[in-house]
Amino acid sequence: TERQTLELIKRTLKKHRIKYSVCDREILNKKLFQNKELVIAIGGDGTFLRASHFIFDKTPILGVNSDPKCKEGFFMSAAKNDFQKKFKKILKRDYKIKKLHRLEAYIGRKKVPELALNEFYVSSEKEYRTARYYLTIRGKKERQKSSGIIISTAAGSYAWMKSAGGKQLPFNSDKFEYIVREPYCGRISAKCSLTNGILDKDKKIIVEFELWDGMLIADSISVEHTFKAKEKVTIKMSNKPLHSVSF
Repeated sequence: TERQTLELIKRTLKKHRIKYSVCDREILNKKLFQNKELVIAIGGDGTFLRASHFIFDKTPILGVNSDPKCKEGFFMSAAKNDFQKKFKKILKRDYKIKKLHRLEAYIGRKKVPELALNEFYVSSEKEYRTARYYLTIRGKKERQKSSGIIISTAAGSYAWMKSAGGKQLPFNSDKFEYIVREPYCGRISAKCSLTNGILDKDKKIIVEFELWDGMLIADSISVEHTFKAKEKVTIKMSNKPLHSVSF
């Protein structure tokens, strides 16, 4: 089915004399995305998320679900059965753009290259080791022990954040949400108050590990970015939303 979907899309583009290049999701790079009028992500949500990590301007992206029986396709606006009809609409400029808000992260002063469309996850470098850190939100600093922190966009609130017990935000919301996974409260550990919340777009989250190295990852598919204890990790809303084609 996936191969058939790809072949159909290639035939459709050729028919309309559109120049295109095809690339496997595992070997994408920034250069491929430069000076393009449209990006078509063929597959499931993982492929869409992976492609989004290379788009930093207003280039629109269209998600095509290559196997609707097996793939959730949350971000996908088309499939094999309706691609040709929808592509004609794109050629006539008869489509909408959904602005999907994204998060950006910094380790110290260094910006993490990827913008997160779903979420950033912060944990110990070894996931089975309890993360010990200070969490600062809205000026309040709290010492915590947990399995890690999920920081999610509105789109991400329908994904891992939802499974972790977070609240679902309106899809076009520019707010973001955090949830602390399995916070530990024992005899000498105070009960945490900063465990779950929704933040306005001008707010930020700061995480500073007390000991051991930590790890930050975008959308569960980017490179794992490690950081040292005492380094500040800052996560906030990006001003570069992703422009997703919808109908």
